[in-house]
Amino acid sequence: MNKLKHTIYGALLLSLPLSAAQAQKISDLGSEDAAAVQPEVTQIGDWGVICDAEGNGSCAMTQLGKDPQGSPAIEFVVRKVDDENAEIEGVKIAAVADIITPLGVLLEFGLRLKIDDGEERGAPFRICQQHGCLVREPLSTDVIASLKRGNNALVTVAAEGAGPIDINISLSGFTKAFDSL
Repeated sequence: MNKLKHTIYGALLLSLPLSAAQAQKISDLGSEDAAAVQPEVTQIGDWGVICDAEGNGSCAMTQLGKDPQGSPAIEFVVRKVDDENAEIEGVKIAAVADIITPLGVLLEFGLRLKIDDGEERGAPFRICQQHGCLVREPLSTDVIASLKRGNNALVTVAAEGAGPIDINISLSGFTKAFDSL
């Protein structure tokens, strides 16, 4: 679990905005490097709000999602977009989600997200590195509002030989954690 925690913090910190001098490839980040990084973590409900150790105000909220057997299966990370006018094809964007899965997911299945009994949304994987595969998706103001109102988000991925796997993400504390970013 300790190695997973170091990998997740390392991957999270790489997803935060960094200067060119601080940036590293995810494949260059070993567990020794990650262990040296001591980010500031605040627990808000079921979400951890993590700010970079440099103190430049870069923060994200994160939660580990567990598979049906209780093992950590994904990391769900949300970062606010600083630009209030950010849009993609006329849709206002409030945040970006980075969802990191272990290797072995079926890439063509992608990732699916369903908030409570709402509409299921799909997203493609962007890249796989030695620490896992990444879905990076913009979150519209409407999706953020749904997450704030919701109780549970269901993330579905498919694994080689196992088929679809449902992973529950609690939305307890989501509003307060998001508003703190």
